[in-house]
Amino acid sequence: MARSTLVRSFFVSAALSITFVLQGAVVKKDATMVSNKDVDFQRDIQPIFSEHCYRCHGADKQKNGLRLDKKSSAFAGGDSGKVILSGKSSESLLVKLVSGGDPERIMPPKGARLTGAQIGLLRHWIDSGAPWPDDSIANSQTNRVHWSFQRPIRPTVPPVKHKASVRNPIDAFVLARLEKERISPSPEASRDTLIRRLYLDLIVLLPTPEEVSAFEKNPRSDAYESLVNELLASPHFGERWGRHWLDLARYGDSEGYQVDKLRPFAYLYRDWVIRAVNDDMPFNEFTIEQIAGDLLPNATPDQRIAAGFHRNTLMNYEDGIDTEEFRCKAKVDRVATTGTVWLGLTIGCAECHSHKYDPISQREFYELYAFFNECAEADVTVPDENEKRRFAIKHQCWEKEDSALKTRLADFEKEATIRKGDTNLQASIARMKAEIDEHAKEAPAFVPPLAMSFAAMTNPPPTYIHLRGDHLSHGEPVRPGVPEVLNPLRPRAHTNSCAAPDRLDLANWLIDPANPLVGRVAANQIWKQLFGRGLVATEDDFGTQGERPSHPELLDWLATEFAAKWSRKEMIRLIVNSATYRQSSQWRDDLAKRDPLNVLLARQNRLHVESEIVRDIHLQAGGLLNTEIGGPSIRPPLPADIMNIGYHFISAVTWPESHGPDLFRRGIYIQSQRTVPYPLAMTFDAPDSSISCTRRSRSNTPVQALGLLNNAVFFESAQALGAQLYQHSLKPQTAIESAFEICLSRQPSKAELNRLVKYYERELELNRANENVRALIGGQRSTIPDPARAAACVATAHLIMNLDEFLTRE
Repeated sequence: MARSTLVRSFFVSAALSITFVLQGAVVKKDATMVSNKDVDFQRDIQPIFSEHCYRCHGADKQKNGLRLDKKSSAFAGGDSGKVILSGKSSESLLVKLVSGGDPERIMPPKGARLTGAQIGLLRHWIDSGAPWPDDSIANSQTNRVHWSFQRPIRPTVPPVKHKASVRNPIDAFVLARLEKERISPSPEASRDTLIRRLYLDLIVLLPTPEEVSAFEKNPRSDAYESLVNELLASPHFGERWGRHWLDLARYGDSEGYQVDKLRPFAYLYRDWVIRAVNDDMPFNEFTIEQIAGDLLPNATPDQRIAAGFHRNTLMNYEDGIDTEEFRCKAKVDRVATTGTVWLGLTIGCAECHSHKYDPISQREFYELYAFFNECAEADVTVPDENEKRRFAIKHQCWEKEDSALKTRLADFEKEATIRKGDTNLQASIARMKAEIDEHAKEAPAFVPPLAMSFAAMTNPPPTYIHLRGDHLSHGEPVRPGVPEVLNPLRPRAHTNSCAAPDRLDLANWLIDPANPLVGRVAANQIWKQLFGRGLVATEDDFGTQGERPSHPELLDWLATEFAAKWSRKEMIRLIVNSATYRQSSQWRDDLAKRDPLNVLLARQNRLHVESEIVRDIHLQAGGLLNTEIGGPSIRPPLPADIMNIGYHFISAVTWPESHGPDLFRRGIYIQSQRTVPYPLAMTFDAPDSSISCTRRSRSNTPVQALGLLNNAVFFESAQALGAQLYQHSLKPQTAIESAFEICLSRQPSKAELNRLVKYYERELELNRANENVRALIGGQRSTIPDPARAAACVATAHLIMNLDEFLTRE
């Protein structure tokens, strides 16, 4: 063996040995932690097997002859003999392999290893006799009694020792768990932190320095609650929480695929969502109108627009495609998205075969598919006063330009009567007439808005199971239906007794009080937005492969509370008024090892703001943000390379840049072009609008830092803020304090102020010697009498805007 190989093997073996020793120590500790409670196979052990073992030792594959999804097979063992010795965990091969007791065979060989707590559960389960339901129960019934498939029963609010820390029942559930773990909650955050947190969470705007000061000085005991009510009533609330829903709805302004044609009136659905959220439309109505608004009696234009939820699927218009294939793909997406958004289940996994882990058969997938196979896509004309107003403004601009051109022509013609025979003048008249003719061709025409919606088919095609998911391979015919494991479908009475259930029946089934999932999933989605992590961390998977809720009683209490009124605003009001939400987000060393992910909620979470908000708060801090609500999507400038590469080969796609105030509208209104998304948005983790997004990524990359330093919109915002600081005061200390108040809603510390003053003075000195200093402050401000000081203000503003704190919700 080569020397380098020997050395490498030595270090690998040493590292593994250390790992095994540490794992063994963790296992012993965690085994002690679970020794005083019963370990349930379905609740505690089967999820471990499902997550880590079934891919190699399940129904489809049995490496080394071992199968762990069936009791008799698991206890029989595999090629290496028995792996589970009832009552003897220390002698069981299963524990030895997952804990690293055999360096040559560490299980699982790929992917995440078992945690110390999971190994402790396995040890305790085996030492307790490895209780496991009979095969008949394990195979056919175990998944059916999974916690999320049982209707939530409103739990009793638990008693706690420190009653003074409880503001509402949420706190009692959280505090009861913390007291059990002997952990103290964090103190309430400071008022400047609370107001900034609320503004970013509820309306995605920064509070002004005046608003912060008024809140800090407000002596009323209900000052915080009044602020919450004010923000919930803001028209910008719908933009913030509507954006969350648009992620789920996979909203986009184009068709997708290579042709990627524009959907010019897609924004009608986006604006409907914003209005519905602002109006606090009850979630049951919100659901019904999006699943089947077109089927409601005397459906209103808004209800037809709402039914466009499932028109957000991609559509392929390439030459030579199989139209039926992509029609089927769209319906498959609609089934999967409905499962994700309302049920929190991976129903899409049953398209080609019955679900491997959850009790959802392939037949049931296509029974859901049948609801969408019996409706046709339809574009309906809807009245839109805003569209008429925008057309009137465009037409007035065109008429003004037309009048100016004709006035010029009249002046030329008048001059020609005096200067007869002037050939240059005659040529000018000819050019002017041609220009007027061309301008006439550009006269705006009013195009009635067409909302994407659905219409019921009079003679719908039959629905078949697609064998192996192939739309050409038909299996048995199916009628519309729902998974048996959930609440039964109760179709309303149809005029035709033979008529199949329709999408309105499906919508009613979703919001039926007997449905065990919808209330839980919706409440968990709201909780996730306010804490960065759901009570069920796998918010898109409440099935057997998903994580169990960290606070199951709290989740069920929230679900039943939400379903009582179906009010999004009331649920948000309840959560943000809790002491749990109002905690400080300061890092605590005592939680670093015990609860690094803050699952127990002993503090608030510190979260980077989302993609659109990065741009929005820069523009707002610079005083540039246009807060107009609704309307067609906008197109900020794109880098030249994106234009050349992204749009060169896609003839149907164009990106005419917006101008004027539209340039500075909020990020929610930027056109979502699926093939070539707005690059700045993608840099800051905007989701792929081709699929439903239940959770955005939150990354922190060098590319983001470079974008914040160099992107034009961020530097322009810094120039605008710098101009404000320049006008504000000749003293750098005062200007810096003002920038902190605008950007961070607080005053700088003495150390921060001293460092920034030194930075300002250094920049000022450099700018005095810079001949091109006026370029730093922007062309429109070139007449400023002291450009060096103005540029130093810009540099200081730019630095503050690049602080991590500026982009963070504390």
